[in-house]
Amino acid sequence: MQNPNDWTPPPPPQDNSMFSPQTREFYAGQIRKDSVKALVLSLVGFVCCPPVLAYFAWNTAQEVIMNIDLYQVEEGRKGLAQAAKILAIASIIFWVFGVIVRILFLVADSR
Repeated sequence: MQNPNDWTPPPPPQDNSMFSPQTREFYAGQIRKDSVKALVLSLVGFVCCPPVLAYFAWNTAQEVIMNIDLYQVEEGRKGLAQAAKILAIASIIFWVFGVIVRILFLVADSR
């Protein structure tokens, strides 16, 4: 049996992070996958079902940015996530503009 007084705590992380390397590596993998997923969703959202896909793209990109800031990994992917957010917002704006134009044409045709 070991003496309880011989116990020493584990060494602190080398990179001044409060998360273990395994946790940071897990979230780095999630960030890599989700940043690409957000960009694809936002690009497809221009063509097909903009409100729904843009919503999912924006949420995914926001989660990626939050994880990058929290876990301080994959910081190069932050620009990709921000681009996905901008594209998602742009597709919603174009969709709303298209709906307004269609309504205006319908009103003008009914006269």
